[in-house]
Amino acid sequence: MRTSPHHRQDGPPRVGEFSRRAMLTGTVATTAVATVLPIVGSADAQAPDANSKHQDMMAFLLLSAALTGVHVVNLAPEFTRDNGKDILDNDPGVDPINIKNDYFAWIKANDPVASFGKLLQIAKDHRQSTTDIIAAVNAGDDSTKFMARSIVLLWYLGSWYNPADLKNNSAPPGGRAFIRSQVVSPKAYTQGLIWQIVGAHPMGYSNLQFGYWSRDPNDLNNPANKSNFSLITATIP
Repeated sequence: MRTSPHHRQDGPPRVGEFSRRAMLTGTVATTAVATVLPIVGSADAQAPDANSKHQDMMAFLLLSAALTGVHVVNLAPEFTRDNGKDILDNDPGVDPINIKNDYFAWIKANDPVASFGKLLQIAKDHRQSTTDIIAAVNAGDDSTKFMARSIVLLWYLGSWYNPADLKNNSAPPGGRAFIRSQVVSPKAYTQGLIWQIVGAHPMGYSNLQFGYWSRDPNDLNNPANKSNFSLITATIP
């Protein structure tokens, strides 16, 4: 695992819809960190358990889909919706990489104020709509707000930004310090959503076909594109 002191957050927080296009123009961390607004009064929840009848893991995937704008099936490739069950009772599946479990365990282990459980409860309470999940997160307190931001950054970059560091670095643009981040594992280094969205790969790793650089990348924000990678509806999944 590595620590990087070289990530800097510039630009003002932005209220409104999360923009994947901004991610593609080099403002990954700034946009992701500005995605979730302040919150007040989230419900308390039990300690998260990834193996608890699948419900906590499914809640994590629903929360992550709402925060990142990426379909549940892209976060958990072996997930198949059983419409005869409540979505929380669906099986999230086990894929060869299974990065969702690594992220779940990491967040749980780095959550001293139990805000992760509150976020999962929000996802459970509003599981039918990404819009409702975002609205509930936006209505919460600082602990859940900055945890949500850390979760967005974790999925996109494979790196962990301590929620307390994000909160303490909320100075106006130009006065912000570098924020340390930690790549949570070798697997996480290769699995950041940003690489899949831009059609590229991190240094030292690639699962793309030889010669891929000779082809123009797909614009996943173009509705004409056949891929639905970063396009979700208000209804989950």
